[in-house]
Amino acid sequence: MTDFIICVSTNLFRIYLISRFIHIFLEDEEKEDCGSRMRHMLVYGGFFIVNTAAYLIFHTVWVNIACNLAGIGLIVLTYTSSIKTILFVTCSVYMINMGCSTISILPFVNYKDGVGFNQIYEVIDVFLVLLCELLTEKIVDARRKMQGVRNISLGLVPLCSIGMLCMMIYTKSSTETGLVIISVGLIIVNFFTFYLYNILSDALFHQYENEVLRQEIQGYANQLDVMLQGEEKVKALRHDMKHHMNELKILAAKGENKAIEEYIGDMEEFITNTNEIVSSGNLEIDSVMNYLLRRAKEELRTVNVNVRLPKSVSHSFDINVILGNLLENGIEAARQTESKRLDINIELQQGLLRIQVENSYNGKTVINREKGHQRLLTTKKASGLHGIGLENVRKMVEKYDGIMEVCPDGDTFRVILILYMSEVKN
Repeated sequence: MTDFIICVSTNLFRIYLISRFIHIFLEDEEKEDCGSRMRHMLVYGGFFIVNTAAYLIFHTVWVNIACNLAGIGLIVLTYTSSIKTILFVTCSVYMINMGCSTISILPFVNYKDGVGFNQIYEVIDVFLVLLCELLTEKIVDARRKMQGVRNISLGLVPLCSIGMLCMMIYTKSSTETGLVIISVGLIIVNFFTFYLYNILSDALFHQYENEVLRQEIQGYANQLDVMLQGEEKVKALRHDMKHHMNELKILAAKGENKAIEEYIGDMEEFITNTNEIVSSGNLEIDSVMNYLLRRAKEELRTVNVNVRLPKSVSHSFDINVILGNLLENGIEAARQTESKRLDINIELQQGLLRIQVENSYNGKTVINREKGHQRLLTTKKASGLHGIGLENVRKMVEKYDGIMEVCPDGDTFRVILILYMSEVKN
């Protein structure tokens, strides 16, 4: 009975880990709707029942191998129809599981076909699979939203579980019933730890996505206001153009060239829209820039902007992610200083997009150097959310094989980005 309880518990947890493995490789293959989610639940449930029954009845290696390969392959088939993908994912997932079983069971159990063994070793096996899943997820880096968030402390959960079980087994400090209760309890603790961790991570990422969407909507709304204001001024100038032309003719007849220059200057000043700080012609970039720079001019003393971009710039979304995060950080840092200064220089020359954001700061920004690059650690209260944004900047730079340089110098903080965008015409 005790072996049955542990067998069911470990197999259920193993099915959950298999689903995590599959999503590492196939996360973007399908956007799940209600029907596909129900189909997956049925396939996972069927695999659990058949796999558990096959093991309890036969205790045979080849039956277990065939059952696992067929079950995992069928699950992968519900995500994709590519034969190559199905074979690759199925074999990869099963080989990891089989390797963990070999390490955790065969050195300690004299295994024979048709003969069962103590299922406590299966508990150690699934914890090893969990550690492999964490390592694989880090290496494959399929879940971009999780990169940089998961750390070594998360891996300590299954490691401590393995250590606790091994100590209790070899010191014989607990009865067989006690080991069963502790094993099932550890499985439940590990499952809910990672399940709740995923829920919190997804919620945090969705919060960031909503913030990006809100900023884009506000940017477009601001750009629309800017365009409408400019159009209203042009209409007003056009309406009075006859009077302006007559005045200019009179001044020209009198030979008052200086007066003509001043009059034309007044006309230019009238149609100038002070809210249109950036006018590159690219609607997406202009909207985000004008929205954030309008806020910067309201909160800061000095804002210097130099933007030289063509009207047609590909990858506008990626550029906006970079600009949005850098400008928000720059404004926030400069606002807390005495000089309240922000300088922005953006230009595209010969396929190289150079972005430099320089602002005054109080010297409290933390820089963490890891894996050959500098990582900016926010000092803001909502550190989780802002950390994702800053990490996305770095990923965008890596996407274009670019360079990111962070230069704190006295009371000035400077970020320089160079992106290779050779397909974009100047």
